[in-house]
This record gives sequence, C-alpha cells and structure tokens, in this order.
Amino acid sequence: MSEGPVLEEPRADWRSDPELRQVEVVVCTTGGTFVGHAYRTSRLRLLDALNKGFAVHGTLIATDYIPMTEVQLYLPDGSQHGMASAHIRKASVFFVAERKGGQPEGGTSKVGKVIVAKKPVDVTLCTLGHVLDGSLHSAAWAQLVTSLYHKETFVPLTNVKIRPPLANGEGQFEFVAVNNDKVIYVGEPKE
Repeated sequence: MSEGPVLEEPRADWRSDPELRQVEVVVCTTGGTFVGHAYRTSRLRLLDALNKGFAVHGTLIATDYIPMTEVQLYLPDGSQHGMASAHIRKASVFFVAERKGGQPEGGTSKVGKVIVAKKPVDVTLCTLGHVLDGSLHSAAWAQLVTSLYHKETFVPLTNVKIRPPLANGEGQFEFVAVNNDKVIYVGEPKE
C-alpha cells in the first residue's frame, strides 16, 4: 500500500528567531528611499549584518539582500507606497542610515574580540545624487588613502549630514553605512 508524501511541518517565519533585533533604518537606493526595519542578530552590529549577512534558525540570510519590514517606499517621482516587507538588493544600495537599534546590547561580551584604536577623519563623500559630510574612522596609524581600501562592501561614517535631504525629509544621522561600490569620491577638507 502506497502512502502519500510526508508533509513536513513548515519552518518558523525567519522573523521569529529570538536572536533577531530590529533596526530602524533609511535605505537609499537607485530606485527610491526605503524607510522601515532592517535586522541584525543580538551579537552583530548593523554594519556587520550588512557586510556579512546573518543566520536565522540556522540558515544564513541577508547576504545579497537587505530584508526589511514595515516599509514606506519614497519613489523619485514623489509618490509613496507602504509594504509589509521588502528585500532590497545590496548592489542597488547607496547607503543605509541608522535611526535606532544598530548596536549590540551593552552586556555583550568583548572576550575574544580584537579592539583596534581608530581615529575619525572628517570627509566629504559623494554618491550619485547625494553628498555625505561626516567622519570616516580608520586605524590610528592609517591615512585616509590607505583606509579607503576595504574588503567590506559597506564602510562606516558617523555624525553624517546628507545633502540634499532624503525624500522623507531626513538629512542627519549618527551612523551611515555607505556602499563602497557606489562612492564617486571621498575628499578631505582643507586644513
């Protein structure tokens, strides 16, 4: 007697992983500005999640796309659209501006982590359509020219002013992760 196929219990929704943390972000892309929640795990910074992806329920996700929920999309023509979720291709992202929640909790252990002394360097960074003024943090012994050669896709800027303001009206953020592949130039102010 032949039995039908064995039905597996559906896996839990990826958002139900207890290690996930929401991060309020603004994602500026070639096709519009997305405002909503991105994700990281409890032990990762937003920057790490953007550069390496993260695991939920034992499966690596977010390597090529940024998963977002509760999304408001601002299109270049001025229109807006709400979405329950969106997955934004990282290759199309100019930068990700953090509004809240991008750092691991204060109690996270520093055991086994290498701490590198860094110095802020004031820069003006230009992408297609936006100029970002802020601080690029490089190793204390490095010059700007050597700190630009990152293996990582997203590089961190702090205390950022964005010109012109984004489609949602925002223009200042404490932290922005910039897609290195979308940078036109990085300049240092005259001393």
